[in-house]
Amino acid sequence: MKTKSTLFLILFTLLVLKGFSQFSLDAEIRPRFEFRDGYKTLPDSTSSYAAQVSQRSRIIANYKSDKLQVRFSLQDVRLWGDEKLKTDIAGTALYEAWVELKLFDSFSLKVGKQEFIYDNLRLFSNSPWNQVGSTHNALLLKFKYNTWTIHFAAAFNQILDTNFTTNYSKTDIKDNYKTLNFLWISKQIKAFNISALAIADGYQKAKTTNTTYLRYTAGPIFTFINQKLDIEARGFYQGGKSQAGKNINAWFANADFSYKVFNPLTVKIGGEVWSGYNYTDSTSKEVNSFDILYGSTHRFNGTMDYFTKPADTKNAGLVDIYLGLTYKPGKKSTFKLDYHYFSLENNYGKKKATALDKYLGSEVDLAAKYAVSKDVSLEMGYSCMFATKSMEKIKGGSTKYFPDWAFVMLTVKPTLFTSK
Repeated sequence: MKTKSTLFLILFTLLVLKGFSQFSLDAEIRPRFEFRDGYKTLPDSTSSYAAQVSQRSRIIANYKSDKLQVRFSLQDVRLWGDEKLKTDIAGTALYEAWVELKLFDSFSLKVGKQEFIYDNLRLFSNSPWNQVGSTHNALLLKFKYNTWTIHFAAAFNQILDTNFTTNYSKTDIKDNYKTLNFLWISKQIKAFNISALAIADGYQKAKTTNTTYLRYTAGPIFTFINQKLDIEARGFYQGGKSQAGKNINAWFANADFSYKVFNPLTVKIGGEVWSGYNYTDSTSKEVNSFDILYGSTHRFNGTMDYFTKPADTKNAGLVDIYLGLTYKPGKKSTFKLDYHYFSLENNYGKKKATALDKYLGSEVDLAAKYAVSKDVSLEMGYSCMFATKSMEKIKGGSTKYFPDWAFVMLTVKPTLFTSK
């Protein structure tokens, strides 16, 4: 009941403010059915398929004036059937709550619970596929002048309201960062965009109360876009120390080339590499596996989500070479066909002579999207994996069984009220 009262108070306050500025109230209802028989890992003789329906429900209130923007977003995320009938189980949570103050014509301050979306969502993302999404409690300084854009963010997490120490080692949040800072600089030059992203995130050392190890990730991003050709390239180096105190020496590289063959058809070819640990080198004490930090884990490396973190390849790194076709016969319909070739970046095995064959397998993803109306869209997809024995060793399961996955998702995003 407390959550409902808070919601009504927020909406009432913003409705009062609407008479003085612009106010809008939006909603999102997104149920998704999934069939899983090899999603994220290979099936085996003991497994059977899974089927489920999850749903995200959001209500978003926006307020905007010349010098001020405010957003409140509440959401409820659940599986159909995960609570007993005729019970009142609180499930609504605060997704966003931020205010942006325009301090000068080119300078603003945004503070509160907010999404971070940068570049192609590789290192920072709102995790659009995940029903829960992703937000950060942070302060963000934004500067924009002509073709220059600069953002700087700072975040500091604490688990308890306390007078002493900044202990952030509670078991259920031990994988959260304690501190986060990043700097993003972007320059537009006609069809070219040149950017740089530098991130420093700190994690508390295990079994300590105030020792924080910092990890650094930085690199350039280049894009070129015209009516027919889209070229993107990015590379990042990762250093500093891991949460366990080990030195990090890792890297990431990616390049994409998209070409519009004719108006409805676009062809995309590209590759992405995460560096990994060489298991045949027993002398190495570094962390060589690149971590994609807070980026999208479904948008890249195949929609079956086999590779979302370094541990998914036993920290041996990943090479993903892909080819994609996008066909848009009209404004309402989009069809996609993607192929991924997966292999390890480094050796996995005690000796180089007996290390695993690096080729892990191939994935084929089919997807279609149809805009029923301005506020309603329907998506569906089917994916399958052609795995090798190496994948079996890395992910578990058995190559004797065919892994596949399918989904159908309805998204309804109406504007319930707007005032100008």
